[in-house]
Amino acid sequence: MSSQDADDVKQRTVPQADRRRRLLSSERATETFARGGRHRVALGFPNSYEVGMSNLGFQWVYRLLNREEDVSCERFFYDETELGGRGPRTLEGEQPLASFPLVAFSVSWEMDYVHFLRMLPAARIPLLREDRGGDDPIVLVGGDCARINPLPLTPYVDAFAMGDGERLVPGIAATLRADLPRRAALERLAGLKGLYVPAVHGERAEAADDGKVVVDQLRAADGPGREPPHTTVLTPHTELSDKLLIEVARGCSEMCRFCWAAYAMAPQVRVPASSILAVAERCRPLTSRVGLIATAVADHPEILPILRGLSGMGFHIALSSIKIDAISEELLDVLARQGEKSLAIAPEAGNERLRRAINKKVTDEMLREKVRLVARAGFANLKLYLQVGLPGETEEDVDDLVRMVDDLRLVMLEEGRKRGRLGTLVPSVNAFIPKPHTPFETEPLEDPDELARKLKKLEGAFRAMPNVTFRGMPVAEAIWEAWLAKMGLESGPILAEAAAGAPVRRLVREHRETLLSVARPAARADAARRGVFDLAARQASPWGFIAKS
Repeated sequence: MSSQDADDVKQRTVPQADRRRRLLSSERATETFARGGRHRVALGFPNSYEVGMSNLGFQWVYRLLNREEDVSCERFFYDETELGGRGPRTLEGEQPLASFPLVAFSVSWEMDYVHFLRMLPAARIPLLREDRGGDDPIVLVGGDCARINPLPLTPYVDAFAMGDGERLVPGIAATLRADLPRRAALERLAGLKGLYVPAVHGERAEAADDGKVVVDQLRAADGPGREPPHTTVLTPHTELSDKLLIEVARGCSEMCRFCWAAYAMAPQVRVPASSILAVAERCRPLTSRVGLIATAVADHPEILPILRGLSGMGFHIALSSIKIDAISEELLDVLARQGEKSLAIAPEAGNERLRRAINKKVTDEMLREKVRLVARAGFANLKLYLQVGLPGETEEDVDDLVRMVDDLRLVMLEEGRKRGRLGTLVPSVNAFIPKPHTPFETEPLEDPDELARKLKKLEGAFRAMPNVTFRGMPVAEAIWEAWLAKMGLESGPILAEAAAGAPVRRLVREHRETLLSVARPAARADAARRGVFDLAARQASPWGFIAKS
């Protein structure tokens, strides 16, 4: 290294060290761990500290690993400034990733694949698993993406953890404690339910039992005795500053046909109110802010006792998007009394016909009634999650989105005038993205030109409405996300370009036909069976070797 290079590295290292100290000094643990474990794990999130520490799944696995006997887990995150020079380091000990026997990533969003691929070479870990030797770490990937469609990452990943952390972590920790050589450790991991090891099982699990890898997940009966996953480390440096997150349920009873979580995580696993409130009470000295996490929070049968209990402890409560039919005056009153002014709901489509087609059980009358309750309770901002390009969508359906938003806007204004404060409606419109493991997995992404036209039409209509703020998904992002969700091994060259720094818009432009060949497969011949699982297509898909427990 030249003297100039050394100076450049030094200049980068000092601000990184300052940031590390600042982040650590701001953290408050809800559970402390001994740090003397001989068996070390580096657990990473391939996005910024602020995003990663907002992810409850990542925080929960960090807790589970550190609870294991003689195991010590340190965190790391994606930082552009660390890609050169020394490479990524762990937050707690500032150790290089290559010095750990196990480097695990929690990947929740396909868009982070590029960060994952950039981090490995920067950490001095061979990018391709076949190039790794006995002294290299085992690279493990867990999180939602591992169980959705692991195939595109098989050239780079030694083992995929597919299932729930409570089920998987003990077996992984036992393998660490066994101190096995690399190949023997991989073979042991391959023998565990929920672990997919391409070098042992084959790229499409040909050598696994019945050619399938079985996801190891909790069952509904596990809910009553389950400790609710909750924040391990509180910090102001996240999108959810100093907020105690508690998972009240996993999975969803709604079963919308486009939703991966509803089908892949079924059946729903609910945690009792008593367990949720016990965690909240124990952590109350550390924070006055709590967020309840679930695919449909208000669907919990004990949601009102939970809200009353949290309110009685003096918590400011935040809910993720509320299931429309679960909205009630009492639920809204609890949130309004603490000063909450914003809420989010997900009508998805503009009329009952299309909602029925996607299995969204909301009538127009119910929607108006619930929005009226929201406005009457004093909420000034209401976000609407909507989709365009849904299977079977017509031009009239797009027009109905406009009519629905205008209708709900008038409801908000009518109630707002009575209170002397007009509300704002925020239609957030995303393109429908076909996801694996859903009844719509074989549906194509809408034609990009049509998507652009429809989004432009909606933008023009909504921007002309007073008290409406439009949010729309870029079409290039929709193409890229749809390709990432359903791609197979052929994706390597394009992913490599992205990891080398090529912007997504350029990749979408230069590889448009290749991306669309995956995102827009030939339409199913039998439109009458739309929304029904096609078992033959599932077997042939990149994720066809994944089976549920």
